[in-house]
Amino acid sequence: MTGERQEPLGGQPSEEEAHAITRGTSVGEALGLVGISACIVKEEDDLLQVTESMAASLGTHTAAVVDGEGRLVGVIPMHLLLAELYLHVAPEEFLVGMRAFENIEEFGRISRAQTAKELMESPVCVTVEDSARDAFIRMHENRLDSLPVVDKEMRVVACLSRLQLVRLWLQKHQEWTKSGKDQQHSRQGDTEGGV
Repeated sequence: MTGERQEPLGGQPSEEEAHAITRGTSVGEALGLVGISACIVKEEDDLLQVTESMAASLGTHTAAVVDGEGRLVGVIPMHLLLAELYLHVAPEEFLVGMRAFENIEEFGRISRAQTAKELMESPVCVTVEDSARDAFIRMHENRLDSLPVVDKEMRVVACLSRLQLVRLWLQKHQEWTKSGKDQQHSRQGDTEGGV
């Protein structure tokens, strides 16, 4: 049993596998699996322009807000944009559901926002060198479905989605499982061959 991989229950990856996949795999590898375009908007864009950009960027659920030099200064998650739109489409229902906001200041900010800069949240991003684990954590902690990928100057170069991370995970899981079976067959062959 020593040296063999432990098979987890229910087909779930083992802790060893999860650690190896997420820490040893870069964001750059995930970007190569599915190409989705980044939704990039300017700070001064009005919310209609932001909505149009988001709708045109299929698969991207986070708008990257950039300054005049093209550097990332914030993000607008789809759920925040939908809250702003919902406020105008069905204000009574929105106000009834307002308790979902952590504080009244957040509601006020959303209800007054007219530009990307006024609606955006603090920038959350990854680089191509970051690990898949870093991306998983940032998405989870910030309730984001996609993240801007930036270069060293904070310019948006791509967008990383949860779907890309899931596809990466599946690919690496299959590789991990296959390499484990190959090692197991190799060990069996050694013992059967009298080595």
